[in-house]
Amino acid sequence: MGKRETTDNELTREERLDIESQAIDALLEMGVKFSVPLKIRPKDEPKFHRWVRTHLRFLRLKWRDRRLPESWNVTVAEVPDTETMQMERVYRRNFHVRPLYLGTNDFLRKLYMQIEYDEGAVQEKPIEEGFKQFKYTDLMSKIAAVAIVNKPEVADPLGSREVMEIARFLRTHLTVARLQKLCSTIKVMMNTEGFINSIRLIKGLGTTIPKAAARAGLVE
Repeated sequence: MGKRETTDNELTREERLDIESQAIDALLEMGVKFSVPLKIRPKDEPKFHRWVRTHLRFLRLKWRDRRLPESWNVTVAEVPDTETMQMERVYRRNFHVRPLYLGTNDFLRKLYMQIEYDEGAVQEKPIEEGFKQFKYTDLMSKIAAVAIVNKPEVADPLGSREVMEIARFLRTHLTVARLQKLCSTIKVMMNTEGFINSIRLIKGLGTTIPKAAARAGLVE
C-alpha cells in the first residue's frame, strides 16, 4: 500500500532510470547510426538499364548515380516537403558511429581541449558570446569526423583523407540541431565515467600491492 500506484502510461523513477541505463549500455556496445540528407535530387534508373537488369539477370548489372562517390553509403528515403506538403524522394548519406576505442577517445580529448568556453561570459552576453563560438565550426566538424572514422591506429587522424572528407561534408550538410544531438551522443560514447572507474581500480591495486609486499618482507 505504501508504494505509489502507476498506470500503464506512467513509469516510476526507478523504471525510467533502468530504461535510460539500458539505452546507454546499448549505445556503448553497438554504437549509433544516423543519416544526413544530401542537397541533390535522386535520379531514376534508366529504363533500358532497368529492363536489362530485369530480363538479363545473369549480367548482374548494378546502376549507380555517378554523382555519388562509391565509398559513400547512400540510400533513398521519402520525406515530407514543407512547401508542397507532399512526400519527396531524397538521398541520405548513412553513418555508423561504432564504440569508440581508447586511442580515439584520447585524440578527441586533445581536440576538445582546443575549445575555450566561458559559461559566465555566455550567461552575461549570450548573443555576442554565442556568435563568437561559431569560430569552432570547423573544429566541431573534425571532432564528429574523428568519432565516425574511429581509427586509433592512425597517429594523426586529422591527416587522414577519410576524416577530412567527412569533416568537410558535415560542415556543409549538418545543422546546429543535428550537431548538438551528434555531439551529445559522442560524449556519452566516450564513457568518461567508465574510464575514471578503471583508473580507480588500477589506483587501488597500486596502493594495496606495496603494503602486501611490505608485510611479506617483515615475515621473512
